[in-house]
Order: sequence, then C-alpha cells, then structure tokens
Amino acid sequence: MNRPNFPFALLLAVAFFFSAFLSGAAQAAGSVVAIYNNGQAQVTESRMVTLPEGAAAVVFSDIPETLDPSTIRATAPDMAVEDVQYSYRPITADNLLDAFVGKELSVILPDPTDANARIQRKARLLSNEGRPIFALGNEVYVGSYDALLLPEMPAGFDAAPNLTLTTRSTVAGRKNVALSYLMDGLTWRADYNLTVSQSGGTADLDAWATVSNSSNHAFPGADLRLVAGEVGRVPSRKLFARNKNVMAEAVMMDAAPAPAAAAEESFSGYHVYDPGRYVSIPASGSKQVALFSASNIPVKTELSSRFYSSPNRLAGKQGQPVESTLIFTNTEQNRMGRPMPAGVVRVFMPASDGAKLLAGEARLGHSAVGEEIRLAVGQSFDVNVERVQTSFQRIGKNAAEVGWRITVRNGSAESRDVRLQDSFSGQWTILSADTPYTAKDAGTIEFDLKNVAPTTGGEGKTVNYTVRFEY
Repeated sequence: MNRPNFPFALLLAVAFFFSAFLSGAAQAAGSVVAIYNNGQAQVTESRMVTLPEGAAAVVFSDIPETLDPSTIRATAPDMAVEDVQYSYRPITADNLLDAFVGKELSVILPDPTDANARIQRKARLLSNEGRPIFALGNEVYVGSYDALLLPEMPAGFDAAPNLTLTTRSTVAGRKNVALSYLMDGLTWRADYNLTVSQSGGTADLDAWATVSNSSNHAFPGADLRLVAGEVGRVPSRKLFARNKNVMAEAVMMDAAPAPAAAAEESFSGYHVYDPGRYVSIPASGSKQVALFSASNIPVKTELSSRFYSSPNRLAGKQGQPVESTLIFTNTEQNRMGRPMPAGVVRVFMPASDGAKLLAGEARLGHSAVGEEIRLAVGQSFDVNVERVQTSFQRIGKNAAEVGWRITVRNGSAESRDVRLQDSFSGQWTILSADTPYTAKDAGTIEFDLKNVAPTTGGEGKTVNYTVRFEY
C-alpha cells in the first residue's frame, strides 16, 4: 500500500490550508445543475485548488447537506483520488444527548409535591434511544422533563458538512477539480398558462419551469438542465437514523463530467431543457424559469357527460355532470410541436368585457409531440343533462331490459355540441335508439349531439334508447 512520504503534521497543514482556501470558492458561478422531476439533482462543479506533488488532503466545507455521499466523483489533470470522506454531525438535540450518554447532567423536573413548581436534579443519562432515560440515585427515571442543562459543548460537531479528498498528483500546481454528485431537495415541474382568444378558436400558451429548493444550499449562476421524465433509481438505505454522524468512504476511479445538453433534446427516453442562460437558485424557496411559448394554437371546447348504466331499477330523475374539456393537438401545423413536461395547466377564458378570467386548472402528464391534449377545466354552468328510467323489465334470472330518456338543456345564448357517453358492464345489446350512436369500445356508446339549440320553455333535446343486459 502506498503511503505519504512526508510528515503527518505537514499533511494536516496542507489540509487546513486547502480547507480555508476553498471555503470562498465553493459557490463560484459555473456549476452545472441537472434537476429531475423526482426531487433529485446531479451537480457538477469546478473548484480551483493548488496541490503539491504527491499526496494531499483537500477539504471542502461548502457542500449541500442533502448530498448522497456514495455518488461523489472528483477528477483533475495529473491527479488521482484515492479516497473520499464525507462527514456531517449537525448540532441537534439528539446528537448532543448522544454525546453525553453515561455522563451526569442537570435535569429540570416537575416537583412531585407541587404541580406548578419545578426542581433541578443531577442525573446520569443511561440511554438516548427513542427517549432519554436517566439514573436518579438508585432509581431509573423514564418520564417527562422540562429541560436539560449540559455542562459543556461537546467536540466533534459540524456547522456544515465536510468533504475530504485524499489525492495524489504527479505534477504540482493549480488544478481545476471537477466535482460531481447527486443530491436531494431539488425538484421542478412545468406550469402552463393557456389564454383562450375572444373567439374561442385559438389560444396562446406560456410554459414555465418552477424550480423548488429545500436543500438549504444555493446555486448562484448555475448552468441549469431540467430533465423531464421519471428516472428509475435504486432505493437507498440511510446509513444512520435520526440524522446522526454520517460518514462514507470509497476508493474512487476516474470519471468524466456529465455531458452538456442542448436547448431541448431527447435523452435516453427523456427530454432535457436548457434555459440558455445562467440561473441563480435560492437556498430555500422556488424560482420560475421561462421554457417556451406558442401563439394562435387552434383549440376547441368539448362538452361531454358520462353515465354508468347498470341492470338495476331506478326511480326519479338522475342528474349527471357536464364536463367542459379544452382540446388541441401538439403538432407543428398547430404552432406547437414541442414535448410538454408534466405539470399544471391554468386555462384563462375571456369574459364579455374582454377580461381574461381563470376558467379552470388541469393536470397534464408528460405529453409527446403529436399527442392530442385534453384539458378538463371544469363543469358547464349553462348546459345540464338529466335522465329518467322509462322502463325496466327482468328477463329471466340473469337478464334485464332497461329504457332511458336523456334530456339535454342548453341555457346559453348559442347552440352547443354535446357528447353523451353511456358505459355498461357485462354483456349488453342496444335494442332500440331514436338517435344515432357509435360504439366507442366494448363497454361504451356515444351520442354526438350537434348544435343543441338554446332551451326555451323548459324543454330540451331528448335521446331515448333501450338496452338489454345479460350478467
């Protein structure tokens, strides 16, 4: 095994020098941050250090608390990394008490003779697993307490995580170390504003990326990459419970930095978005970054109402909601043709005075180019549908014939198209219908009602049909 050929004291001095030198350079602009939808990020940073020929210890103190130690990689010309050590023991109540197990503390306890009084007792901390357990003389105390007074601040705690590289260089001098790692606490989603024109036939779309950071670590001037898609990861096992001292060591091999991405490109079944400029990500909170926009997209609004029919006798009127869906196709011909990452679409429609008001929100999954986008924005206020069971007859033990009358009323000032969808279970056959229908699939029929006129006198458009169920 190769070992340093200079005194250990000199090694410590070199490590201290590098730690002090790098503390101000850790947040230098130029970090490449690739953020995934699942709350993880890949970070590649450039850190300039001065290394002697031979072995050295390099300490970085400005690194995220949410870093995954097993993913750390570091490379530089003429430099090999022999091991990596990540350590972080934050100052928490649990960690402090762990340091005093077996020692005597001052405990503020309720006074057993006076419910409003408190007493101070000396007690030895026996355990801190789950809750503190004390020895009070010859008795073991497991119960509530108001406070603990520690005799001193124990050593070995960190204000921030520390990363130590043991390196060996063949050439002395300043080196640009490429440091990369995976971390938690960074995520992003897409947010869309879809504004429908006054005519209702076109819409303008603005796409934004909302980047959220809960890692308590800022990235000023980051070269940002946003990866759309669900990346598979092996579930990780936490090394220590209750955020106690975390340390990981590994022998490192040379590794290339992450490849650069284009403004928008396909990557292993995913899509990568590059804002095209440096973005500063705050240590806590969120930031919106413009992705793309499109104007005059052809759109249409569909009114539909679905009912699940069954071979059961029902009395009285059965109301059913009418859903309003905004539809467009993601193609270049429709002035789109861009992959749309998953997110929330907010649809704004014009009022009579031209004001654009929120008409509804819809959640969008990852949508590829060429897909039809259907946004259910809410229920129709003016158009309503109700039905009445006009007949019911049991045919044998496992069959029944059911008749329905569906009434569509249009309370708006304009004619509207309405699609009725009836779904059935088991085996079924339509015996009669006074309105044309199509079988959408093995369990659904559709009535497409065109130009349903505004309703007057309480009447409306009616559909009558009879279905036989066999079950």
